Amino acid sequence: MKQHPRRSETPSNLSQSTQRRLTSYALAAGAAGVGVLALASPSEAEIVYTPANVRIPARLKLDLNNDGIADFELMSTSFGHGGGQLVAPVVHGNKVVGFGSYASALVPGVTVGSGGPFAHRAQGTFMANWIESSGVISSFGPWRNTRNRYLGFKFLINGAVHFGWARLSVDTNHMLLTGYAYETVANKAIVAGKTSGGDETSRGNPADPGSQVASSATLGRLAQGAAGLFAWRRDPA
Repeated sequence: MKQHPRRSETPSNLSQSTQRRLTSYALAAGAAGVGVLALASPSEAEIVYTPANVRIPARLKLDLNNDGIADFELMSTSFGHGGGQLVAPVVHGNKVVGFGSYASALVPGVTVGSGGPFAHRAQGTFMANWIESSGVISSFGPWRNTRNRYLGFKFLINGAVHFGWARLSVDTNHMLLTGYAYETVANKAIVAGKTSGGDETSRGNPADPGSQVASSATLGRLAQGAAGLFAWRRDPA
């Protein structure tokens, strides 16, 4: 029986022009893939949030970045028939957002950054004060009888400026710390109340998750490559 010669298992040689075209396609595809991955990669900025539930009886050292070095001190003082709450920097150069001798009681969504303003009382910035007279307690200051307001901070990490916040509630001579956060990227602003991410463009109400959900979905489509981009184009607005 006549045997047919076996076909060579070695691929046929391609023409130089064909090889050049295939190489160009491969490079283009690779570049497109790298571009998509670059778009889908998370921002280098990161907010580190620490939850808390601490009632401050007298003094509390606050370590915003949890590196073992206190950055600020929160104080609840009383004297005779009065008292008050203060915040003071522990490290020279650290500052708190405020005007003159008083620290501002920030609402959620306010941007804390290099623009300030920053209070100018290095030995301790007042938050609220109270005094009792004839059985009547009078309170004054921006932090009097507040709930879930924010201190804004400018502080140093290894000589570099960072921004952070602390959420507190104040009632006469009682002060409760319920969380704090800071931005890991030097000189990058942070939004009061924001506990994750680092995109400074989201400066609206942090309680509204709409923009964050849309952003995450878009990045997810990009990570899927061309098919994801096609599906994204078909998604309803």
